[in-house]
Amino acid sequence: MTRPTVTALTEAYTLVLVALDRRTPNRGRVLLVLVLTAAYVLSPIDLLSDLVPIVGWTDDVLIGLVGRRAVYRLVPRELVEDHREAAKSHLLVAVGLTLAVVAVLVVVVLRAVGWI
Repeated sequence: MTRPTVTALTEAYTLVLVALDRRTPNRGRVLLVLVLTAAYVLSPIDLLSDLVPIVGWTDDVLIGLVGRRAVYRLVPRELVEDHREAAKSHLLVAVGLTLAVVAVLVVVVLRAVGWI
């Protein structure tokens, strides 16, 4: 995997760990921000069409970065750093989790369009 991919997976896994930690203050807000951010990024409906290479992905990247920043503003830095270290040491878990989420989403979409 390339370095940006590893960093993106580590950050995504860090956000999941932070959201699921009972020590996270404003946990409801953190979960809401993550769910809304993920919903937009994974949604086929975008401000800029994903069919346009590069330009179509910029809105997804920007929304993802804004969501990440919003979560990190709600959570103490020490807690984030603890979870980032855990995410780095368990990168295979992050990859597996990401693949599982993608697989579930593919099945949901295929069922929604009636292909399975």
